[in-house]
Amino acid sequence: MTHLAPSPTSRRSVGHPAAIVSLLAVAVLAAVSLIYITIPLTPVLSAEWGASIAAAAWIGAGFGLAFAAASFVYPALSDAVDPRRVIAFGLVGAALATALAGTTEDLGWMVAARVAQGAFAAAVPSVTLAYVARVLPERNRVTGIAVISAVFPLASIAGQAFSIGVEPGLGWRWVFWILAALLVVMAAAIPTLPALPRTAHTPRIAASLAAAAGMFRRRTMWAPYLAAVSFLLLLVGMYAALQQHGAEFGIDSTATALAARLPGLPGIVLGGFAGVFIGRFGPYRVAAAAFLVGALGLAIEAIGSPTWVVMVGSGVFVAGIAVAIPAIVQMVGLASGPARGAGMAGYALLIGTGASLAPLAIAALAPLGFGVTAGVLAALMVLVAAVVVWAPRPVATA
Repeated sequence: MTHLAPSPTSRRSVGHPAAIVSLLAVAVLAAVSLIYITIPLTPVLSAEWGASIAAAAWIGAGFGLAFAAASFVYPALSDAVDPRRVIAFGLVGAALATALAGTTEDLGWMVAARVAQGAFAAAVPSVTLAYVARVLPERNRVTGIAVISAVFPLASIAGQAFSIGVEPGLGWRWVFWILAALLVVMAAAIPTLPALPRTAHTPRIAASLAAAAGMFRRRTMWAPYLAAVSFLLLLVGMYAALQQHGAEFGIDSTATALAARLPGLPGIVLGGFAGVFIGRFGPYRVAAAAFLVGALGLAIEAIGSPTWVVMVGSGVFVAGIAVAIPAIVQMVGLASGPARGAGMAGYALLIGTGASLAPLAIAALAPLGFGVTAGVLAALMVLVAAVVVWAPRPVATA
């Protein structure tokens, strides 16, 4: 591919790497938080509309399915269109769908609004990772990707904390309306980011999608893709289970619900430094170890009481997930080779798939109790760690 001179940078453009990463991190945080804001709201909405737990699970699953499908398309689209426009489009569309969700009067319309949210919000994280890898100087690239990756687990806490803090005082509708306003603000800021260099030709979207589909036939993609579909399934699933069973061990008020999410913050900070571990031990070893740490956290949570034990376990679990995410991104990049964009499209599809499966899986496991649910999730983490260790991998990492 022949590169031409970069497009002139506007005087108002955000050019410093730290500023670029900060702006994009907030945009990704706002978009990915949409996955989690309905976890604390599901009991409220199911009670208001007389829906069962299984039916209300589609509030999350509908979002996840749309997020997964759209995530497969947006990276290919951003190869042909300015990625800043794709990100801004996703933010504006997500803002409109989020505002609409705040006006719904029954479960069916809420699920429809959530599907629209997922379809638009998927543009933000999937394109941002590819954009950061191209716009940042090489010396800042690994750190930038690690910081953006750390936003995924951070959103799991921020999104829930936002809902828990707003809903008791203002009502559940304002959770959506306030977040819609933030999404609009971020959409307005995206055009200030630097433009990428233009190329002599742009790939056709159909060709990019075909290349992405071909990634699923590569044996070296088995481990990173299994890890990718697992991490949001686990993260969303753990918090959904905690929401359903929290009253069993004293997490039954706004204060205790917020406190139960806070132990994950130190682990998320640790995830921001995962690049150091990856550079020393390689992404495969780091990912396997991180999944085992997460499984240990779930095993601790499975004990179920007293409350502080569950909180400690959740902190250990989130730390494992936070370190695993940037390692998985690196694994996908290595296994993709030159076709990194195609590999990341498959990655984005699978993390959305995991997010969509989580509410349905937790609803199915709910009658068995929190301990069994945590044990099943822990077993899945051990399985993923084993696959990462033993599955085929690129020759350069062997």
